[in-house]
Amino acid sequence: MKNVKNWSFNTCAITGFSLSSFAVMLLIVNALAQNLFVGVLLPIAVVALVLGGAVSVRAHFLWIQGNKDPKKPVRRGRPLS
Repeated sequence: MKNVKNWSFNTCAITGFSLSSFAVMLLIVNALAQNLFVGVLLPIAVVALVLGGAVSVRAHFLWIQGNKDPKKPVRRGRPLS
């Protein structure tokens, strides 16, 4: 399995969305089962939501990194006035 650092934006975004959707699905299943499996489904849903959020943040960083304009000069220091 590839390291998450080597994943592309699309891979991170789809994985984050999938994990978050999986967490919501587990919570819906838990509600439909009248909380019979709350001891099992809730911790799995929390872990899936945390992992989905972390991968989504990685996708956001990749998005920002990919949208940098190489022709635009980077200002450092005080603004010119």
